[in-house]
Amino acid sequence: MVELVRTLRALVMIIRPANVVLTALSVAVGASCSSAPAGITLAAACACAALIAAGGYVVNDCFDVETDRINRPYRPIPSGALSHRTAVSWAVILFAAGVSLSWLLPIRFALMVMVIALALVWYAGKLKRTILWGHILVAIISGSAFVFGGMLGTRLAPAFAPAFLAAAFHLGREMLKAAADYPGDMEQGYDTLAVRRGVERTCRLASIPLAGVIALSPIPFIIGWFGFCYLVSVIILIDGLLAYVIARIWQSPSSETAARMATLLKWGMVAGIATVWGDVWTRSLTGVMLTLR
Repeated sequence: MVELVRTLRALVMIIRPANVVLTALSVAVGASCSSAPAGITLAAACACAALIAAGGYVVNDCFDVETDRINRPYRPIPSGALSHRTAVSWAVILFAAGVSLSWLLPIRFALMVMVIALALVWYAGKLKRTILWGHILVAIISGSAFVFGGMLGTRLAPAFAPAFLAAAFHLGREMLKAAADYPGDMEQGYDTLAVRRGVERTCRLASIPLAGVIALSPIPFIIGWFGFCYLVSVIILIDGLLAYVIARIWQSPSSETAARMATLLKWGMVAGIATVWGDVWTRSLTGVMLTLR
């Protein structure tokens, strides 16, 4: 019984549940940007994206066992809480469930899901250990969650705003994660950005896409996709956090700092989702109140 509980706990931990929930919320936010109605179709899209993201995280851990023994020995596989064979089976189940669920949606969703699932496996098996291409792929996939949700509605264009900003945000975060993983990647002989260019330079290069988010964040307000609530929130919550992260990685460009800042940026993901969703609902509520007058 104790062993069963340990295995079940490991199966939950390995999918990174907080990140999976953020993926589902990103789809919901993209849908709200495009005025998609809430309902079973939206729920299916969110669940589908969550399952594919979960499968991607498991596959990632399956390929990263040796580096995780050095960088993250507490993860389910290197800690012995979950066998490699069980993890592979779990990834197959999650991907199969996500792809199967996608066929309940229009064909374009199913095709997109299959492409992303294959891309996640490609990333974990090969691209993650390259200088920059893996980071770019993850950034694109992360941003695509908003587009996936936006495809449910009638106004797809506004969904591209959070998608593009999220992609730049994740590109910077992935570069910081590469700097944080330098010890294990160096020992395994991986040709990552941090191994090739060094931790200090990688940290400072990561500040470029993060600074780009700060510079571009007001544009959705300027072109009229989002309102004043978005502008105030993004400046205070997102831009303020990113400015702090950039300052820290320039002051102390080390693997330890990169790891802490990458973790802190998770809160930036939460704040970004809350910012966009809050603006959408605020404007919707304002429209309803004006109609009732």
